[in-house]
Amino acid sequence: MRTWPVVLLVALLKLNPASPNSILPQPTQAHPIQQPPSLTQPTPTLTAWCAEGVEVLRFQEDRVATTDTVAWYKGDLNLTRHLRSVTLCCRWHHLCFTYDHLRHVISTYVDGELNNEQEYDIVRTIAGDKAKVGQGAEPERSLSGDLTQVNVWDRPLSAEEIHSIAECKTDPQGNYVSWEVGWTLHQVTSRDVPLADLCKRETGKTYFWFPRQPIRTAKYLCRALGTYQLLGTTREEITTIVNVTSTIFPKTHNCYTDYWTSVNDELEEGVWRIDKTPVKKVYWAPQEPNGMRYENCGAITVGGVSDVDCKVNRKCSVCTFSEPQRFSFLGTCETELRNVYFTAFQHKVGDLLFVGYGAYHIMRENGTWTWFDVVINKTIAYMDESEPDYPMGRRWWLLERPVCDQKNQRRRLLLLSPCPPHHFTCDDATCIPHRKRCDLRYDCRDNSDELNCHLIAFPEGYQKHLPPRPEGEDDVSLPITLTIEIESLGVKTMDMVMEVSYKLELSWKDNRLTYQNIKINNTLNILAEAVVKKLWTPQVAFINTIKSEHTLMDTDATMLIDRLAPPFGMDIAAPAEVELFSGETNPLAARRKYGTVFLCDLNLALYPFDLQVCFMHFKITSATRSFLHFDPFTSIVNNSANNLLVEYEIGEMTLVHSSHGAFSEVRVRVPLTRRYGYAFLNIYIPTLVLLIVSYVTLFFRPAIFDTRMMAALTVQLVIATLFSQVSASLPKTSYFKMVDVWLIFCIGITFLTIIFHVIVDTAVHRSPANDLTSTKMTPDLTPVNTVPDNTKLWAQKKVKTKLREDIGTRFLSGGKVVTGTKIVVATVFFLFNICYWGYILNEYTRLKPV
Repeated sequence: MRTWPVVLLVALLKLNPASPNSILPQPTQAHPIQQPPSLTQPTPTLTAWCAEGVEVLRFQEDRVATTDTVAWYKGDLNLTRHLRSVTLCCRWHHLCFTYDHLRHVISTYVDGELNNEQEYDIVRTIAGDKAKVGQGAEPERSLSGDLTQVNVWDRPLSAEEIHSIAECKTDPQGNYVSWEVGWTLHQVTSRDVPLADLCKRETGKTYFWFPRQPIRTAKYLCRALGTYQLLGTTREEITTIVNVTSTIFPKTHNCYTDYWTSVNDELEEGVWRIDKTPVKKVYWAPQEPNGMRYENCGAITVGGVSDVDCKVNRKCSVCTFSEPQRFSFLGTCETELRNVYFTAFQHKVGDLLFVGYGAYHIMRENGTWTWFDVVINKTIAYMDESEPDYPMGRRWWLLERPVCDQKNQRRRLLLLSPCPPHHFTCDDATCIPHRKRCDLRYDCRDNSDELNCHLIAFPEGYQKHLPPRPEGEDDVSLPITLTIEIESLGVKTMDMVMEVSYKLELSWKDNRLTYQNIKINNTLNILAEAVVKKLWTPQVAFINTIKSEHTLMDTDATMLIDRLAPPFGMDIAAPAEVELFSGETNPLAARRKYGTVFLCDLNLALYPFDLQVCFMHFKITSATRSFLHFDPFTSIVNNSANNLLVEYEIGEMTLVHSSHGAFSEVRVRVPLTRRYGYAFLNIYIPTLVLLIVSYVTLFFRPAIFDTRMMAALTVQLVIATLFSQVSASLPKTSYFKMVDVWLIFCIGITFLTIIFHVIVDTAVHRSPANDLTSTKMTPDLTPVNTVPDNTKLWAQKKVKTKLREDIGTRFLSGGKVVTGTKIVVATVFFLFNICYWGYILNEYTRLKPV
């Protein structure tokens, strides 16, 4: 036999632990002075019990949890009938759960309205041959209270159908479990109530009344109960409260018409405010306000609001509720929400009783606030005296039995909070949005929102020297994200080093840790230095540096938590709304700025048209690659530095991961392109001008040999000097640089020009002294009157003619030599340049990245 208990309601509640606040129904509205629900009297919302109507079952009227208070379903259930989709509905508050097996969605409806929706695959079908309500597998999971109209359908009802049932417009019965089929009762009482009464919702305001007290206590009470004081701004409000009090109190009662109101002018005389907001209209009593500067508070009388002295007056107070308030009792380590949630009731003026959804009450006994278990009739704790003496807010409790496995300590700090979900409760029980908790600004009136802002909860046995191990197989290595932000960069060619100023960030996940109070703005998640010292952090060495350098976690370093995933739950042991975040999904990040000199092996063969690649080499030294590795998918390098350096232009930086070696390594590749404008202006253009000057000397007249030689030698000396200066400004290498080749060529071609000057001079003036002196001119001694010998005259004329012919031949031959030198020099220059620049362009294109 398989029992299919309708206590599936409890199981479905557990399917959505992430949002328990939203799926429990609120208690019903109470009367002006609230009474706790009594199991010996009819429930207040049941205005009349009728002989005919809907059957209502009452379980465990004495609130003692047992295993035999149960109602068995009388209908026949077939074990072979399997439900894939299902709808379960019940009352008092109309509560429905639907499961759609096609969409794998569980939906929760409260009073006909969709309250929560969650994807969940139940996997198994639902089947059974018995059904029961009221009793779970354990006594503490049994039901105490009234239950009616439990129906089960084999399909998910639509939102419109559920809303119609909740409003009593329709009253269908389940086609799997039908309430009208009936139940066999064991220690359960049964009565009938009209269907219409099940849908009644009391409306209007509810009031809690308190006797005379200072204004400070009055403000605390209403805020701590999750509501507000009377405003007193309209005549209608004052008339209403006076009419209500006249029906409850006799006119002789001291709280008949004398109440604190919310208005005051404490901040600025004559400017009346509610909290800090100015109000334009207050329903003042006649001749009010008439107080001096010391009368800064408002009090309600029969005629309206009067201004009174805040410090010396004691007046009654009333707190106004538009709807029932649910309280949470935090710090108790209770996992069952019924043992966490409470509702406030009031028997008489000044009295408070907090009734839990489960077995607990918080009440005043013999003047002391007591946390009491009504099921086992045992006191759990007594509250220490406080001012004001009410349990709302954070209070110290003296334990009578261990709570949260607390050892060797009887006092514990607990919180009774009126705050809704996603809010933080201040020590005085006021509420602020949870995002304002631990945001470095005071938002609570008592500044308690910035206390105990711990970000990390260390587990027992946490060992700092051991790296985290990811979930999975033993050989899984922890990925570490490396992020480098380059801020400035400089290259010293002579020293062959690269000076870099950068921010280095290491990010990793430590699944051993649990975080709390962390924000989306990660600058609010910076860890204190004392906490950082307790954490494991990876160490990364800088390999290609002169000294042995590595990452540091000193005062200049910053470690924080990056919130990337939502909280997975609440800390049930914390007396506050502390959200918990997993270290497996929210990484730690360590940041620090460094200034490092990296060695750079520059290849200057193409200088000044060289393309260089420098590296920033990093290695994880905390553990080997099998434990830790740089994550290639998330590690990045960003460059915010100026890309135009004095000598180089920085290209796009990339990360190069290494798969060799025992330790994980990564290199930041920094491509550098030489800015050759300086070399052109200071080397190539001056030498080209000098070469032109040297070449022009070939066009000087061959006869002025001294001038030609002097000009050519001067050019060569200047080029040699320039060569020496350029060589001194560059590292000494065993190979030729392209600038060296150019300068050597310039020296060589000027030397060739000098040689050509000598050749030209030789060709034009070949043995000129011998030629002029070999033909001696003998003086003519013939007397004047003597007749010359014709034979001698002819011989002398012949010699002179031959001399002229020889000289002309030589000059003609020298002109050809001069022309030849001009052609040779120009040809050599152009052929060299074609080869020189062609080679440079080819190598530059080959090395230049696409």
